[in-house]
Amino acid sequence: MKRLTLPNGLRVVVEEYHSAPVASVAVHYDVGFRAETEDRSGLAHLFEHLMFQGAQDRDGDHFQQVESIGGFCNASTRQDYTDFYTVVPAEAVDQVIAVEAARMRAPKITARAVRAQTEVIREEILGKLRKPYGGFPWPRLSPVLFRDFANAHDGYGDYEALLNVTVDECADFFTRHYGPGNAVLTVTGAVRTDQVLDVVHRTFGELPAAPVPARATRWEPEPAGRVEGEHVDPMAPLPAFAIGHRVPDPAAGFGPHFAFAAVAHALTGGSRPRLRERLRAETGHTVTFSARMGLFDLLDARDPDMWILTAIHPRELPAERVLAAVDAELESIARFGPTLEELARRRTSWTNTHHRAMDEPAQRVRALGRFEVLFGDAGTVDLLPGLCAAVTPEDAAKAAAMLRADSRALLTITPGAAR
Repeated sequence: MKRLTLPNGLRVVVEEYHSAPVASVAVHYDVGFRAETEDRSGLAHLFEHLMFQGAQDRDGDHFQQVESIGGFCNASTRQDYTDFYTVVPAEAVDQVIAVEAARMRAPKITARAVRAQTEVIREEILGKLRKPYGGFPWPRLSPVLFRDFANAHDGYGDYEALLNVTVDECADFFTRHYGPGNAVLTVTGAVRTDQVLDVVHRTFGELPAAPVPARATRWEPEPAGRVEGEHVDPMAPLPAFAIGHRVPDPAAGFGPHFAFAAVAHALTGGSRPRLRERLRAETGHTVTFSARMGLFDLLDARDPDMWILTAIHPRELPAERVLAAVDAELESIARFGPTLEELARRRTSWTNTHHRAMDEPAQRVRALGRFEVLFGDAGTVDLLPGLCAAVTPEDAAKAAAMLRADSRALLTITPGAAR
């Protein structure tokens, strides 16, 4: 793997491997929906859409340009970054790099595109809410746990807030956040590193340097006690709840995040998860649980992030009864830790999933760019299996002890007619 920084500030990661005749290109921008202001909720998501209009000096939108050379592309907006990724036949990698450089230089931003993409986002929001448990647990859990707008709001966006967004505002967002010094370019696959770097210098290297926005801290105090919220979901067939807990800053070390993930797996993962088996034995009811470390994924954001557990339970089984089981199992793990067998199952499951993902060109290039933009080292991706394997029962016990009932957010989903 080759890592370097161009004079204009663009960070570049190139990883050469020849297992398949494809190449992947990703550009991660160090801006996500936590950078938005309250009166422009959804602007980061909107700008992700606008970048697919293509570049001013090229015909066709970005999709057309990529598909014309046999590739596919997509993007996502997360708390702290926005990523654009493409997979193409290896011989087309030079063209994709040039296309990405062109839209970093000058994307097409028109009033018509702003209005059209605002409507697309509106349909995405409505589509999410028109299904059972829409917005559960995200984004409905975030404003229960957090108070600061950056952490609490819905990153999909607020349609009303986006209605009056102007071309000038979008251009300003681009100028502030989409310069080379605020980005990471990652290229992987069946490429020649020296040839890729030559193309990068001739395309991205010609872009002028621009001021890089200061990185804002999103830290806020943890809840002083249990905080609660409720949502009535007319489409939900059964009641449900989600609990959220703050977790340590990943900048202080990734190990604790794997320990929290091990707790989640002991509670809800594998063929005989603790919570399902406990409630089935004690009540005769089946409860559907899930738990994860991270609002979207493990190590996918800077501080603050959360540990999440969700439960969908029968109407005749009260939520407090299910919560009591959660707390009893957390107390057990905090006292005794998970068993070595539970840790081994977690290690095997996660490691297999990780390696399968890293064999997929799009997932590999995204992961490398994500760790470079968030934590400053793309190579950390290959250290993750070792961090997972290093979790001890004592590590998981310490993590479980932090998941206290008196410092959690509780979101309750109640079936019924909308209020």
